[in-house]
Amino acid sequence: MDEAPLLGERLTALRNLHGLSQGALAAELGVSQPFLSLVERSERVFGEDLALAAGQRFDLPRSFFSVEPGSTEAAPVTFRKKASAGVRVEARVVQTFKEAARLFALVSERSGYRAADLPDAEDLSNDPAQCAEEVRSRLGIERNAAIPNVVRALERAGVGVLVGLDPHRSPTGDHVSLSRPADARGRPLVAVVATCPGAVQRMSVAHELGHLILDRARLRQIAGTRSPEEKRAYVFAAALLLPDVVIERQVSESLTLHGYLRIKAEYGMSVAAIVMRARDLGLISAARARSLQIQMSSQGWRTDEPVKIPAEQSMLFEQAVTRVFGDRSARDIATAVGTDPALVAHWLHRRDDAATSAPVISLSERRARVQPQRVSRQG
Repeated sequence: MDEAPLLGERLTALRNLHGLSQGALAAELGVSQPFLSLVERSERVFGEDLALAAGQRFDLPRSFFSVEPGSTEAAPVTFRKKASAGVRVEARVVQTFKEAARLFALVSERSGYRAADLPDAEDLSNDPAQCAEEVRSRLGIERNAAIPNVVRALERAGVGVLVGLDPHRSPTGDHVSLSRPADARGRPLVAVVATCPGAVQRMSVAHELGHLILDRARLRQIAGTRSPEEKRAYVFAAALLLPDVVIERQVSESLTLHGYLRIKAEYGMSVAAIVMRARDLGLISAARARSLQIQMSSQGWRTDEPVKIPAEQSMLFEQAVTRVFGDRSARDIATAVGTDPALVAHWLHRRDDAATSAPVISLSERRARVQPQRVSRQG
């Protein structure tokens, strides 16, 4: 049986995963940068020897280089991130997400799990608060009740959640969470990039759900962290976690910081977010919001709020993988779907199953061993 054709764009994916420039990857593989550029653009043949060299250097199965792009592969990804987020790190996070999203879509479908059941924002006048209320209604959550576990709520709605997407990121990273709204009608994945405080995680997961509902028809990347789309996703998340009917009853101009802590403890939303939501709803004045923010800063709450909210763990992603692949190794799973075994081991928490990189043998060295009398041509 003929093997699937090698696709140059997967070399771009490899570069993104490892944060490498084209020149750096070319040097790793012992080829010239112009030659690699042509292969990535499918203007030169992606040969088996190059795939073998790349696979050995980065411990990847051949199938990694023959993955056909899915129908939503080029669709924009939405983020909850800081304005300072770097471009190269973002490229790695996005590519890692694409690898995880492809795996989840495959195992979700093969395992027989249902596709996502999310409201259509157009049926609700694209109003984020109404969309949040509809989600709560579909999940059978009363209007004034807290959501005990936001991750589990998304999974009940058919949305996969992956907590700890990127093995290279620390909890203080600039990228918090991401999703791809174009997947919303199928088997979407929401990813939390790294471990983070429970209240931040809950808001981030709800924020991405907002994007899946409100931005599913979007064709271009959202411009900036202060865009109307980001604001709308935040309003959705805040209304999902802390419904208007609750915050209007419990928050007033005179409420102290410790009063906000009681709300945080019950609804799992940070004090900073509750203050912002109360200001936006006109429940407190802008001056009062500033005063509370100053108090939070003076007490060190900006980086370490009292009342710890437990971080939530996902179940559906790993359950679906196990249902399809059983106890097969991370390498076997990665080979079957064409991804990185080390990533699969990380996502499935199989530390003893993680792959280790093989010794580097560049393409030029490999060719020299086979044909020492010839000078290798690199483009």
